[in-house]
Amino acid sequence: MTLYKREMLIFKSHLRTNIIRSAMFPIIFIFFFGSIGSSSINVNVAIVNYANNAQSLSFINSLTSTRTMSVVSLTTQTDALNQLSAGQVTAVIVILPSFPRMSAGNPAVDVYYSTSNFEAVQAVLPVIQQAAGGFGSNILANQQSYGVTSLRPLFGTTSSYVVFLVGGILSMTVAFGMTFGAGMSIITDRQLGNLKSFLISPISKNSIVLGKILAGATEALLYISITLLVGAMDGVGIAMGLAGLAWIFVIGIMVAIGFAGISTMLAARIEKIEAYTIIAQVIVMPLWFLSGAFFPTTSFPSFMQPIIALDPLTYATQGIRNVMMLGYYPIAQVALDVGVLAAFMAFGIIGSILLFKNYTD
Repeated sequence: MTLYKREMLIFKSHLRTNIIRSAMFPIIFIFFFGSIGSSSINVNVAIVNYANNAQSLSFINSLTSTRTMSVVSLTTQTDALNQLSAGQVTAVIVILPSFPRMSAGNPAVDVYYSTSNFEAVQAVLPVIQQAAGGFGSNILANQQSYGVTSLRPLFGTTSSYVVFLVGGILSMTVAFGMTFGAGMSIITDRQLGNLKSFLISPISKNSIVLGKILAGATEALLYISITLLVGAMDGVGIAMGLAGLAWIFVIGIMVAIGFAGISTMLAARIEKIEAYTIIAQVIVMPLWFLSGAFFPTTSFPSFMQPIIALDPLTYATQGIRNVMMLGYYPIAQVALDVGVLAAFMAFGIIGSILLFKNYTD
């Protein structure tokens, strides 16, 4: 506890610098990439035009003119849904014979989508809704559970790419903050001679490691808060409300503890800050990009999928997006995400304790 208080006092003494540093990445990525990202997602969509009139053709043209989706026309709804189940398309748009006329509760356009790529669907639903609205129609989103075991009700259909992006930025901010927090602190203490003083004092070596890790987890609360604040300035909300906010902090703390442990493991074997910085970036950067921070993980090549499945940031980003975009956190998904992150957290703590102890004995 004494070392934890020391770390927090050091962090507090540089609070302004830490706030500015932790706010830089969210500001740059959310405001810059968030404004251009929605046009960079090219979602495969199948269209079945049962209306086959001038208005429906004009509606299809308005969809194909956007860079958000790649449209393929099919003859029957059965063929389209077969492609959806096979993963060849992400969504199916069925233009009903009544288009553009509709009665109350009977939309003239149906949209079917797969839960396996919900994030990409979230980027195109507002575009489809806006185009249909131009003809006085509405859409009815029919979710199909192709290849998955649980259904996800359609929440947050007004979510934008910015909301999608914030999930990845939250994971990144915490991962980078911890990598250049706990580990750098140990190396700095070693160079200043403070670490040697700790080791010859009647303090458990485990306390040194745990103090660094817990301090990093506490600092992560600030990083998460700043990122959410920056996102809120750009109109990003949390569909699940306060419960979702609590889940974001829980997931963020688990990521923080895991990466703080990894940084401590690196610092136990690396004495120079320059070498530590390079190695830390080599580890964290690929994990961040492969987590689907910018694009859905289903858009990555198949040979990358096994690596993505082993990436803890994949599950952190996925969990955060569930509460921000879906409006609820499926039980099966909670078990998977929390289970993987708990294992990652245990690996970081146990590994750092063992390596740090061996190095200092």
